[in-house]
Amino acid sequence: MFKAFIAAALSAGLLTACASEADKRAEAARIEAEDDRNCQELGFEPGTEAYGNCRLKLREIRAKERAKQNSSPTFGVGIGVGTSF
Repeated sequence: MFKAFIAAALSAGLLTACASEADKRAEAARIEAEDDRNCQELGFEPGTEAYGNCRLKLREIRAKERAKQNSSPTFGVGIGVGTSF
């Protein structure tokens, strides 16, 4: 009985890990398609330096947004108040 429980728990964990990786790949593909569409709508032609610069700029913007989100202060309730830096 215990072995069956362990096997089920491990299987669930592996499936979750696979789903998580699949979700990450799907999100990355969605972002790539959105960036492609945005740059083309702005008039940049794929394969040109200007198009490449557009795509890089969009990546830079996302990276800055992630950094800003990760560095915002957080507060806890309970034993004192803390901030993360």
